[in-house]
Parts: sequence; C-alpha cells; structure tokens
Amino acid sequence: MDKINHQGKGIFDTIAPVYSLFFHYQVKAFKTILGRAREHILVPTGSRVLDIGCGTGALAFCLSDMGYKVTAVDASKKMIEMAKRHNKANNIDFAVADALEGLPYKDKYFDLVIASYVAHGLTKESRRAFLTEAGRLAKKQVIIHDFNKRRKLLSDIVEWAEGGNYFYFINNAEDEMKALFPRVEVVSFAAQTAWYICTP
Repeated sequence: MDKINHQGKGIFDTIAPVYSLFFHYQVKAFKTILGRAREHILVPTGSRVLDIGCGTGALAFCLSDMGYKVTAVDASKKMIEMAKRHNKANNIDFAVADALEGLPYKDKYFDLVIASYVAHGLTKESRRAFLTEAGRLAKKQVIIHDFNKRRKLLSDIVEWAEGGNYFYFINNAEDEMKALFPRVEVVSFAAQTAWYICTP
C-alpha cells in the first residue's frame, strides 16, 4: 500500500530494491521532520506506534530510535523484506499487511498510528477506509504525513504520472479527515509537507 494502493502491490514489489537505495536519505529527512514536530507527538516514549505503509522502513527506524515500540506494515512483501534488512537491531515488528483489507490488531491497540505519503495515492473511497482503520487502531493520535496545498511542478508531474489522487487530496484532505475525526490540526513542516494530526 505504500504510496498508491493495494492494487499496486506488484509495482512496489518490483521497485522495492530501488526504494531501498534511498533508505539513508529518507532516514535523514524523517529525523529532520521529527525533530521539528516532536512537540506535536502527544504519546510518551515507550508507547506503541504503528507505521502503516512503511515502505523500506525509514520512518519506523526513526520512531524506534526515539524510543517507541514500533510495529510497521506494508502490503508489499518486497518492501517488508527490504525493511527487515535495514533493521539491524531487530527491534521493529515488520509485517506484510494491507490496511484496506483490515489489520490484525485489536481496537485502540496502538497509542499512535502514523502513515507517510500513503493517503494521497489512494482513491477517495479507499482513503476513507484507510483513515477509518487508522482511527480504529489508534488510542490517542493518528498522524498523516503527506502533501499540503503548496504545489510544485515536479511533484505535479510525478504524481500525475503515478496516477494517484494527489490533486484531489491536497485540496480536500483536511475536510475528509474532519468528517471522520473530532479534531484535526494541520501543521506544515516543509515546503510541501504537512502533518494532519487527528484525534480519534
């Protein structure tokens, strides 16, 4: 489910080795964002965190490094294989699982559920299912790390080529989330990046 949707699992199985090449770059980028955003994470160190659509595991690695108990899932088997290779400390629970089909965890099992650059690639209907599942699993917070409304030509071209729901998402994401969560705060941390911080 990383970036597009569960129907595109085969694509991400194919490109997982390429994504893996950028693992250390992604770790650096996520550490920068997490450093700026730390005050917005309301769960204490040691809390259970779920990373949905984890790809090759960069965000999961950073969250684990911060002291959280991290579970990370992705619908792509190859992405999970790459993520496990990067997890030298073997301290993250990686699993192949698709949020659109329901994840095998109890209601409110995690203190925080987070997803990075997943939501914008889903159809409106799939995104609603995805956000509903995230809300089911989260006790305190759901954080959607994704694009904000600021557009750049390169991103427009790439997202158009991928065929996701980027253009609709950036204009409607906050309203979609407000229809599902009692409280939504949008905080931008980079030129095109926002955290949609949802209270279940």
